[in-house]
Formats: sequence, C-alpha cells, structure tokens
Amino acid sequence: MSLQVSPVLVGRDGETSRVAEAFDRVAGGGLATLFVGGEAGVGKSRLVAEFAGRAGAKATVLCGGCVELGAEGLPFAPFVAALRGLVAADPAGFDRLLPDRTDLAPLLPGSVRGPAPLGDDARPRLFEGVLALLGKLAVERPVVLVIEDAHWADRSSRDLLDFLVRNQSAVPGSMIVVTHRSEELNRAHPLRPLLAELARVPWAERLDLGRLGKRDVVNLVRHILGHEPDPDLVRSVYQRSEGNPLFVEALLDCDGTGGEIPASLEDLLLSRIDRLPPDAAYVAGLIGLSEVTVCHALLSAVAELDERALSAAVRAAVDANVLVVKGEGYRFRHALIGAAALSNLMPGERQALHKRYAAAMAADPTLSAGAPSVTELAQHLYRAGDLPGALCAAWRAAGEAQRLLAYAEQLQMLDRVLELWPLVGDACRELGGVEYATVLEQAVEAASRAGENVRGEHFATLALAEIDRDAQRVRAAALLDQRARLRAQLGQPGALEDHREAIRLVPADHPARGHLLNSYAARLMEIPRADEARDAADAALESARHNGERSAEASALITLALLDARLGDLDGQLPRLQRAGAIAQTLGEHRVHLRAIHEESALLRAFGRLDAAEAKARDGLEVTRKTGLQRAFGALHSLDLAGALIDGGRWDEATVALEQALDLGPAPAFREHLLCLKGYLALQWGDFDLPERLLVRAHEQFGDDVRFTLDPFLVARLETELRVTQGRYGEARSVLERALGHPNLTSAGRLLWPLLVLGSRLADHDPSWRGTELLTRLRRIAAELPVTGPVQLAFSRLFTAYTDGDRKDWEAAAEAWRDLGQPLPLAYACLGAAAAAITADGDREAATELLREAHGLTERLSAKPLRDRVTDLARRARIQLVPGAAGNGHPRLGLTPRELEILRLVTAGKANREIADELFISAKTASVHVSNILGKLGVANRVEAAATATQLGLFD
Repeated sequence: MSLQVSPVLVGRDGETSRVAEAFDRVAGGGLATLFVGGEAGVGKSRLVAEFAGRAGAKATVLCGGCVELGAEGLPFAPFVAALRGLVAADPAGFDRLLPDRTDLAPLLPGSVRGPAPLGDDARPRLFEGVLALLGKLAVERPVVLVIEDAHWADRSSRDLLDFLVRNQSAVPGSMIVVTHRSEELNRAHPLRPLLAELARVPWAERLDLGRLGKRDVVNLVRHILGHEPDPDLVRSVYQRSEGNPLFVEALLDCDGTGGEIPASLEDLLLSRIDRLPPDAAYVAGLIGLSEVTVCHALLSAVAELDERALSAAVRAAVDANVLVVKGEGYRFRHALIGAAALSNLMPGERQALHKRYAAAMAADPTLSAGAPSVTELAQHLYRAGDLPGALCAAWRAAGEAQRLLAYAEQLQMLDRVLELWPLVGDACRELGGVEYATVLEQAVEAASRAGENVRGEHFATLALAEIDRDAQRVRAAALLDQRARLRAQLGQPGALEDHREAIRLVPADHPARGHLLNSYAARLMEIPRADEARDAADAALESARHNGERSAEASALITLALLDARLGDLDGQLPRLQRAGAIAQTLGEHRVHLRAIHEESALLRAFGRLDAAEAKARDGLEVTRKTGLQRAFGALHSLDLAGALIDGGRWDEATVALEQALDLGPAPAFREHLLCLKGYLALQWGDFDLPERLLVRAHEQFGDDVRFTLDPFLVARLETELRVTQGRYGEARSVLERALGHPNLTSAGRLLWPLLVLGSRLADHDPSWRGTELLTRLRRIAAELPVTGPVQLAFSRLFTAYTDGDRKDWEAAAEAWRDLGQPLPLAYACLGAAAAAITADGDREAATELLREAHGLTERLSAKPLRDRVTDLARRARIQLVPGAAGNGHPRLGLTPRELEILRLVTAGKANREIADELFISAKTASVHVSNILGKLGVANRVEAAATATQLGLFD
C-alpha cells in the first residue's frame, strides 16, 4: 500500500503566518532570512514547499538542496542546482540578465566557455557575483532563495551562504530560506556556530518546528484517511509517533489501522520499501547507494532492467511516496527512507552495485544530475574497492574542486589521493606521471587557501622531503616560502630559517627572488627587526628592478616607506606609499595596492591623524568593493576604520564598522581580532560578560598566548584591563607578566606603550603595586622604548604620571591627549590631574575644572566604569560635577552630606587615618566629624554608629 500523505499542511498555522509575514516585508522592499529547523520528518520541507508554491506567482524562487556526502560534500551543490533551475526556466531571460557569466562559472558547469577564473580574487568575485545576480533579479520582482538540508552543506556552500546572508542588505526585496535538521547539529557540527552567528543579523530569524500536539495529530490523521478516525487509532498513533508527522504517516501506512507497529522507525521505513514491487525495491536500493539525485539515464545504465520495466518500477516508487522527481532524476522523499533502503543491502551487494555505477559513469561522464560527475565517480570507485580507479578519479575531482574555487573540498580529494597513493602499485603511472611531491604541493596550496594552516605546514614539510633542493631550487624555494608564512601565522619556530633558505636557493637573476625577499622583509618587520627588514627590502627592490618585476618593486617600496615612517618621517613617506600604491593599481595588483592603503591608514592613526586615517580606511573599503575583494580584504580595512573611530571616541560608529567587518566572514585571526575590539568597547561601557566570553573564546582557539599579527598585545590589554576593572589585581599582574615575555619586546613600541600605561594604572588601583619588581621592570622598559610621534609621546607622559604621580606630569599628559583629540585617555589624564591637584596643592578650583572635563568626556562616551571613578572622586572631594547641583544629606538624622559620607566609611570599618586618606582631609578633621556623628545619632561608639546605619538601611 502506498504511503498516504495529507493533502493539506496541518498544525503549522503559526509557522506559515511567520513565513508569510517575512515575505510581505520582502515584497515591500525589505529583507528576510529564515532558518527553519527541526528534527527529521517534522515537516520542514513541506512547509517550505507550500510557501514556495504560493510565492512563485509573485516572486522568482530559486531552490537548491544539499546532498549527504559526509566530508566529501559536493562543492556549492545547492547553488549549482538553484542556478540550473533558473537557467532552465528561462534561458533567454537569463542571457539578458547575465550576458557575462565568467565570475559565476563554478556554479554554471558547462554553460561558460573558456577556463574558469582562478587566482586569489576568483572566489571573492564568485561570491560577489551571486549577490549581484540576486540583486538583478530583485529589481524586477522579489527573489527567494531556498537552501534545503543545510546540515549536509559542504564547506564552500556554507561560506557562500554566510556571505549572502551577511551582505543581504545590498539586495532589498530578497528572502533566503534555509532548512536544517536540528538533531544533526551537535557541538562539533560546522553549521551550528554559523547559524548562531547569522541569527544575530538584524533581518534573520530562526523558525523551529516542533512536534505536533494531539489535536493536530487528530487533524493530520483525519486528512490522511479522509474520514473521522477511530479514537483508539489516534491515541496509538500519537503515542508511538510522539507528534512527528513522518512517523504518523508511516504508522498509518500499516493498512490505515496503526495496529502493526514496527519496533523502530527503521523497521517502519523498511516495511515501506519491502511492500514495494520487487523491481521498485531494487531501484530504491540503487538510488540509496548514490546518495544524490540520480538522473534517469544513469539509473537506466546501472539497473539490470529494460526501459519499460525501469519506468514502471520508478513510477511505483514515486506513487508510493518513496521517491520524488527532482529535475531529470530521482531522490528519496525523505533521507531516512534512503537510509533504510541502503541498510537493506548486504555489503557484497553494495560493492557490486557501486562497481556498476562506476562503470556506467566511466563509460559516459555526462550521466550525473546536479553534481560534478568526477566527484561522484570517485565516491563509487572508492566504495567499490577499485583503488587505482578511485585514485585517478579523486585526482580529477581535486582539479574540479579547484576550478570551482572550493578549496576545502579540493583538500579533501587530495587527502584521498594521498591516502590511496601507497596502496596503489604505481600511483605515479596511474596519474600519467604526476609525482607524489606534486600532490603534496597542491595540498599545501589548497590547505593555505582553505585556512587549514596546520595541515598546510605539515604537507609542505612532507613535500620538501620529496624533492632534491639542489636540483629543483626554485620549486624548493617556493615551498619553503609557503611553509615560512604558514609557520609565522601559527606562531611556530623556523619561519625565518625557511625564508633565508628559500632566498639562498634562488639565483640572483631569477624573477622569483624579489618576491621571496619581500616575503622575508615583511616577516622581519612583523617580528619586528627593523634593520634586517630594511636590508631585505632594499635587496628586494634591487632584484625587482633588475628583473623588471614591478609588483615586487611596489611591495619593497611599501616596506621601506613603512620602516622610515616608524622612525618619525611620516610626511616624507606618505608620497612614497602613494607612489607604490599607484604602481600596483596600474598593474592591476590589487593585493599590493590594498596593502599600501592599509599601511598608510595605520601610520596616520599611529601618528594621531585620525580624520586622515579614517578617510584612507574608507578608501580601502571602497577599493575592495570595486575589485570584488570585500570578502578577502574587507576585514583588514574595517579594522583600520574601527581603530580610528575608537581612538576618536566615536564608539557607536566603530561598533557598526566592526559588525560590518564580521559580516564579511573574515579569517579566524581577523574575526577574533574584531571580536576583541567589540569586547574592549563593551568593557568601557561597563559590560564585563561579553569581554569575558570573548577572551575564553580567543584562548580556546589560539592557546594561552594569543597574539594577533596586527596587534600582538590586544588580548593582553583587554584581559588586564578587565581584571583591573573587576578588582582582580593579582590576575592582572599575571597577564601582564606573560605579555612582557614577547620576543623583541621593545621593538614593538607603538603597540607596547598602551600596555605599559595599563600596567602603570595598576598602581592607581592597588597600592601594593608600588615598589614591586614588576613595576620596576615596566619603568626600565619604558626608559628603553623610543618615543616616535605625538601619540607615543602622549602615552609616555601618561605612563610617567601614573608611576611618579607628579601634578605637572599629569597636566602634561592631559594637554598631550587634548591636542590629539582622543577622549578616553584624556579623561584618565584629567582624573589623575584632578587627584594630584587636590592632594598636592589643595587646588580645588583646578580639580573642579578637570573633573568636570573628565565627567563630560565619560558621559559622551558612556564609559561607565571610568565615569563612576570620576563621580567617586568628586563625591569624596565634595566637588559638584554639575554647577548649581546641591548635595543631599539626611535631614531626619541631622547629618550633613560630608558626615553621611564619613558614616558610610565608618560602617565599612575604616579607621580615621583611612577615612582621611580617602576623603583628602586630615586625620584630626576626620576624628572631629566622627565625634559629631556619634552625638547626632545618640550612640556611644563607632560600632553602635555602624549598627544604627545598617539598621536604618542608609547605604543599601
């Protein structure tokens, strides 16, 4: 008997309304992204299919589904399917819409002539191309993109989905609907963190489908059977199905009685397969082996049935709701049914049928519906036990994945090649002379592009062991340079040695030498070793000019300009940077051009020219947009922009810049850097939870010694400041000590000064900090540190003020930060100067002016922890922060505001000397105030006074 399905969607009125409301917003020019989750069989696909059917009359609907191929998922499979459907629906219209399909070639296999684009910018261009296509579609009518079964999505598809959702604001009138199985998303599942992040996008929402209640099950059964069901039947079905619609359908499939209930869902699904005609069950098993949509032509080639019998078998399976038609092929109505069909086959049967698939696909590679046939062929050959064939197919599949810019999938296929290599007698001959070292070289490149730096370094080491460095010098040098950069990113030793060896191997007149020297110079500058970096950059410039390598020449000019600017010659080096950028721009070397822009923005910020730094950062972002490189390099320029905005006190704008950068899906190190800046702002606003969580995250991902390339002390500063603000001074010292273990510490002066100032601030919070060995060490480091430019000068003055406490030092620090227009350090300097004016000279007039300035700055920034400190000092010094505001005493007890403040300290257990120190008065004056308080309260001593205050709840 065929599986019976309800003709109407039951129990989803609320969910249907939410989807309809989202579409209404889209139809009005808005945005919407829905993540529809739920367990297998709960009705996600049915809900989306009902919506897509209705929306099709008003919108362009693109549908694509992910396929279950484990770690070897087909690159961009759902997007390939969605675009294929769009082309098939209106080929002429698609040609008019997108006459040039070059950037989208990986998603339109077979429809673009010529080679697919490769290179560093090909993948960003592909992503931007998809976004642009959606935008063109949305101009005519709303566009809906449906991605089903995202829990099976390959990494490249997840990356593209991430990009589209985060950048959807560029496509008004668009809607993205994603379905996924909630039970699949365990802690290790890669989709889980992605959904968590994307759910925070303003136009995104999660829609979780739960099981049906009993009333809905009654309705479902009623619609399936076409009559009022027996209460006992409903009770039995409801109890066993627990409200899962698929279970309900399966249970009712037992002659509509629910009496013959198998022991498990697998039994239920197998019973459905078993009741199919023999040929239909046989075909179901064949399709279960494929795990993807199987086109009719391929099924015909594999099945040992004539065309008439095959058509009848497929029809029977479709009529029984076991299979559904997808384009030119067939898939299971539900993946669980396919799993059941597959489990019905013995291992020997599976292997034999995999061989039939492999033979058919090898004979005619076009017999694949919806996926690159070579990838599918590689799967069947591997599972059929044909190791030489699987080796060759995996190698071709790796090349296909590279063409698709699917670097993670390319790496997986190369892994398969490396796995099979020792198991195949003559693997080199099987691959037409491809060497083992060549496979490893490609694995290094794929791993690097996929962000798998650990594996990339491992493959580079293996590859170097396979080649003769003296006989293949340039080849070895390229591998050494790659390994050096990977080791540097991983914080592993040996990077400099690899760079030096790479340079030694390449002849002086070889074009690659300039690039290798530039790579070495950039690494030396990061460490930093300025003198050695200069020598390497000079050599790179000479080599580049000698060999006519203008790209390498521009890179060398950037490094040299940066080194000279860091010595203080900013104005002299800005034209040099701009000239290098112009050379790169003329050559179309976008990466070098963007590097010149980034370094200029960073230098301008380091010298306190925040407006110019902001403008240059925005220029960089505009270049990434125009060149289609937002995803690859946008985060770097967003960091430049956010840094300038943070320094200028425009924290709300900085938050927007950080969010936009995170929306680009940057590499892990960039992402964590951006998040730590968000944590820094949250800390200044008084939110301690967010920075705490982000610090835990950073340490989990990068280890205890987290150092970002752009700012190696960022995490240490954030953690130290958090601990100081929390009053956990011992932990703050420990973090500071670890940070001071940085190699070449004093060479990183422009980034080290803020950490030194933070360390010196500990003395302002913790009196026991003064006189410690660590503070002495900070003084020694500061004395050796060069001071370049007005920002470093302002930091050095603030450090001196904190460590020496002289009023003139505080005033000098305040003046330096006031000239720079950076409100947060200015507020700290004003606070310190006010305290010094009170304690050193009793100059209340100057202290009042300084405290009011600090209070105004912290109010504008909403910097709560610092504002509280300003308010506390003003209260203790009896300074009104707002002119004309009167303090409140306690009239019922006859206590003045000052006496009330002293009673609070008495209640806290403070002695007269401690009260005097805190309130900037003499111990004798404190004693007089205490005596007055005892008299007004009518108590004999301090203990009774404290008890009375507690009983009255004066300080609750």
